[in-house]
Amino acid sequence: MLDTIHPTAMGLNGIPEWFIRIAAAAFARPVTHLFNLSLNSSVVPSQWKASRITPIPHTAQSATCHDYRPISITPILSRLMEKELVRSFLYLILLSPDFSHSFCDQFAFRPTGSTTSALVFLLHQITSLLQHNDYVHLIALDFTKAFDTIRHQAQLLVSTLTTRRCAAK
Repeated sequence: MLDTIHPTAMGLNGIPEWFIRIAAAAFARPVTHLFNLSLNSSVVPSQWKASRITPIPHTAQSATCHDYRPISITPILSRLMEKELVRSFLYLILLSPDFSHSFCDQFAFRPTGSTTSALVFLLHQITSLLQHNDYVHLIALDFTKAFDTIRHQAQLLVSTLTTRRCAAK
């Protein structure tokens, strides 16, 4: 797993993916021990929880702070463990015949899940319902900002102050 890491942003620990990939043979045993220790104790190391929040523009011409979305860049080992947990445990549940009926309308964390597949599924459901009914009620909720934990205005202020300090030096 360590020797197949794709190029990605490094977290606060400053360890680049190329270093982990090159030294995979030396890191494999200690990283496996850390992953297993974390799973067995149900505790994620606090260093793996720290992240750098980077504003990413939603639109080509970003004029206000609402045109950005925050992306949390966590340490690479944290992302690897999360990916392995999803692959080892969540995929098994989602793809199991015993539970597939419970998750038929879920698209997140699936190998083929995407917003496009969710929209195609929704369009198919509405079309099917309209074949037998005169009308269909659809309630759509936008959770775009629901899980933001920082205020965009505060992030913009911090970025502006940092830029000014760097320019002054």
